[in-house]
Amino acid sequence: MKDEVEVIGFDDAPFNKADKVCILIGTYMRGNRIIDGIYFRKFKKDGMDVTEKIIDIVKEKHYKKIKVIFLAGITFGGFNIADLWEINKETEKPVIVVIDKYPNKEKIFLALKKYFDDADERIKLINSFPEPEKMENIYVQYVGADKEFVKNVIKKTKLKSKIPECLRISHLIGRGFLGLR
Repeated sequence: MKDEVEVIGFDDAPFNKADKVCILIGTYMRGNRIIDGIYFRKFKKDGMDVTEKIIDIVKEKHYKKIKVIFLAGITFGGFNIADLWEINKETEKPVIVVIDKYPNKEKIFLALKKYFDDADERIKLINSFPEPEKMENIYVQYVGADKEFVKNVIKKTKLKSKIPECLRISHLIGRGFLGLR
């Protein structure tokens, strides 16, 4: 795998409880230093449309070059769940979820059951994903790749942070939207 492996990382901008729409940020990079694209999409807070927004962005200009799709967690804009299987199937690209700590599924499922009519479907989707596994000081879930590939691509896409640079930059851009409130 070359040092400047092409990857895209997705995170969402912070939002308020009253918001109906959230902003998805995708940062396309070569390796850990060269940014070649920044993408934005609006999606529904607590909806189920973030998967199609991610797929749409990936299939744009850099589709053929992208080797990996990174996600900052499986939920965006509250409980809008990214379907790892669907993203992998539709893009034919490995999908790697990066999170800081192991999720408390019991707490997540209780919240889903309390607030969503389709809680059972959402829970079933979450349970269908591979369990997060610890790699160094982060947790990852991955579809369409093996463990060695995941370790290698994370190593090549980090700079000073413990997460791939494309995710860090998407997160920083998202935080910039706080000033617009």
